[in-house]
Amino acid sequence: MNKRDDISLRVLVIAATSARRTHLAAVISRAVRGVSVVCDSQISPAKFADSKADILVADLDTPASASAMLPFLQDAPASAGTIALIDDPDPAWVRSALRASVHAIISRDANTEDMQMALQAAEAGFILLHPTSVHGLLQNNAINEMRAINGEDMDHENLSLEDIVEGLIEDLTARESEVLRLVSMGLGNREIAARLAISEHTAKFHISSILGKLHAASRTEAVSLGIRKGLIPI
Repeated sequence: MNKRDDISLRVLVIAATSARRTHLAAVISRAVRGVSVVCDSQISPAKFADSKADILVADLDTPASASAMLPFLQDAPASAGTIALIDDPDPAWVRSALRASVHAIISRDANTEDMQMALQAAEAGFILLHPTSVHGLLQNNAINEMRAINGEDMDHENLSLEDIVEGLIEDLTARESEVLRLVSMGLGNREIAARLAISEHTAKFHISSILGKLHAASRTEAVSLGIRKGLIPI
């Protein structure tokens, strides 16, 4: 993580129970050396301001807690980093959170590496989405688009995920295409970073972006889609 004049990164953790707050604080402390973690039970712009935190990490275990985060995102200062931990979020909520400038939406069982990437995204102003959020958002948008083309009586019950993503894959950047080719060669993040003379964290961000654009849940699926789409020469 970047240092700010030797001041450690400050994170406010919001979670309903003491045990959950303790767990998340430990995950964050393992993810970032020298981080300062403050915990509370409710989301509030005033509490965030009082904590002098750089990043909010909110554990959204109920629909009510997910709803409570949206007004916070809308009122939060532009410099605030925001991370939501939520399982199987409703696509409408994901769209609202993205419009309100959330930086990361990850699963509630996020490990140290997941949390590290989310914190980096929040600090750098990037967006990081868990594949389940991407798939749900994509499927909802694709069905709406297909309905607009084919009519409201379109039978979408029998559509496969492959049918839905067909034609909706975003273009990869030149660097992302290069990373995907290296992934197809079986290289790990460290080897990719060394080959491209970039940091391992940057390699992880490229791979996360590739998974999101290809709507792939794994590196293997991304490679398979890349071959089918002609992104990887064979």
